[in-house]
Amino acid sequence: MLRVAICDDDRVLLEDLSREVQLWAKERDEACSVGLFPSAEAFLFAWEEKKDTEVLLLDIEMPGMDGMELAKRLRRRGERLSIIFVTGNPDFALEGYDLEAVSYLVKPVKRERLRAALDRAARQSVSREALLVDISAGEVEKVYVSDLCCLESRDHETILRMRDGRVIPCRRALRQLEQELREMSEAFFRPHRSYLIHLDYVAKITKKEVQLEGGILVPIARGKWEGLHRAYMRHFRSKFE
Repeated sequence: MLRVAICDDDRVLLEDLSREVQLWAKERDEACSVGLFPSAEAFLFAWEEKKDTEVLLLDIEMPGMDGMELAKRLRRRGERLSIIFVTGNPDFALEGYDLEAVSYLVKPVKRERLRAALDRAARQSVSREALLVDISAGEVEKVYVSDLCCLESRDHETILRMRDGRVIPCRRALRQLEQELREMSEAFFRPHRSYLIHLDYVAKITKKEVQLEGGILVPIARGKWEGLHRAYMRHFRSKFE
């Protein structure tokens, strides 16, 4: 079941969005629950009691703690729920994407844009299903796709580099992991035969290498630059649809 929360001080908008989310879920045949919160403080209190929300539709301009501050607090704590900003002020868009927002919807919210954002959030939720990594004989570890920056083939194993800086050795081949990851997410690209990267963590692309967040440098093989550039631009633009 996909657990959705809507946080907005406008009661009418809360109810409107709730109906739209439930209609989206029914049409997608997606089991879904919807929780309504009139303030950031109310959501944060409920979240600290039970961290079960997977998608948060969040207004930015609210009395007391605003939505941007709530999102910052959640991200500082390492919380990975999907955030969709809903607001009447488009000036916050760039700051919102710095917080890894799924989408940024301007009021009055268009149905097709809301549904596209919910589709992406639902895919992200699926991507947080555990990928079981064989780290030694008889020992496995759960790795969440949304936290995976880069995979590197080295000798007879694959090195997984995580967003928090951890490095996890895996006994499975990069080719096998790539096939499994592509079934869960469209955010991965192979710029070199020895590397698979998560496009969410690309900080800079030059002609010869990709710089990922955290300073990780990945070489770009000959003939791969154009495909990488197209894939990254398509992935980036999809967040604004």
